[in-house]
Amino acid sequence: MKLVLKKGRANPLWHGHPWVYSGAILREEGTAQPGDVVEVRDAEGRYIGRGFYNPRSQIRARVMTWRDEAVDAQLIARRIEEARGLRVRLGLPSAETTAYRLVNSEGDGLPGLVVDVYGDVLAVQFTALGAKLMENDIYDALGIMKPRAIIEVSAGGFAQLEGFASATRVVRGEQDVGAVRCRENGIEIEVEPLKGQKTGMFLDQRENRRKIGALAKGARVLDIYTYAGGFALNALRGGAKEATCVDSSARALERVSLHAQLNGYTNITSVEADAFRFLETVTPKSADLVIVDPPKFARAKKDLDAGLKGYQRLNTLAMTACAEGALLATCSCSQLVDQESFERMIAAASKDAGRRVQLLEISSQGPDHPVPPAFPEGRYLKFVLCRVV
Repeated sequence: MKLVLKKGRANPLWHGHPWVYSGAILREEGTAQPGDVVEVRDAEGRYIGRGFYNPRSQIRARVMTWRDEAVDAQLIARRIEEARGLRVRLGLPSAETTAYRLVNSEGDGLPGLVVDVYGDVLAVQFTALGAKLMENDIYDALGIMKPRAIIEVSAGGFAQLEGFASATRVVRGEQDVGAVRCRENGIEIEVEPLKGQKTGMFLDQRENRRKIGALAKGARVLDIYTYAGGFALNALRGGAKEATCVDSSARALERVSLHAQLNGYTNITSVEADAFRFLETVTPKSADLVIVDPPKFARAKKDLDAGLKGYQRLNTLAMTACAEGALLATCSCSQLVDQESFERMIAAASKDAGRRVQLLEISSQGPDHPVPPAFPEGRYLKFVLCRVV
């Protein structure tokens, strides 16, 4: 089957954007089943590429290749080998880090596929039907990593939207996986890919956590939405005086306590609380380093205004907790919140808090989460480091 695009709608794809939206299609020539590979052509009939088709989704096709080549097991194997080679060049794995992303979907030319590495266990998540239909080819290609086990992690809403069944399960190798020991930035961690969030850990913040560690010497640290304690643990490794970890999940805080024990840290306190309620009662100007890394506040366009207001309130409270000259690391993983809007929100929060703020550094996800340059949707993470005076 061929998807022929409307006049003027092919330009993003010519520049490497991997998604064909339903509204960009002029006509469909031939027939295809959901998940099949189809050709994409411009209004003049020129070949653009091939990708996974799904009429259930607003993303009608996800381009796998811009070359005139088959989308088959050989292409899958080659892309996974290329992804592995990039990580090796980035120094992953290393003596200090054995938890990292191996395949970042469109960023590695494998749309609909995410693969995370935790020591000798791989966690795989499918977010597109076409990738799911090629799962055995993918598992075969991942054998190059010689994993102890490969786990498929439930795709949740992605599976429902794309129209396939998905459940967290061991698909290859050792069946009794349990908790997996690995390291991040020299810190011992334990991940449960069969039970944890996402594929077991939020790996996109690794380099930002390292950054926090380098700035934490002697600091009183407040880690809001701590999850498994990643920022706090890096801060303690960097010489922080003490760290307070706040999360509404008792299970997450159990993981924080375990990680503290594994690494011999005793100057760490866990607080089970809603982030906003905690910050409303915290002693003003009591922290030298504050990290706020909340979940998505804006999952759909209709949520954007409310989401930005939520970020503003959260950051106003966080700035109130900052001592004079303290550092604030504030984050957003909401794809719909762009960098400019996020910075405007920080400015508004500083006004509300009556504090002066200096932007020191702006970054995104780590280099093991690559994205195509013409694909802003892939750059979802905002990390802004500020000084609050």
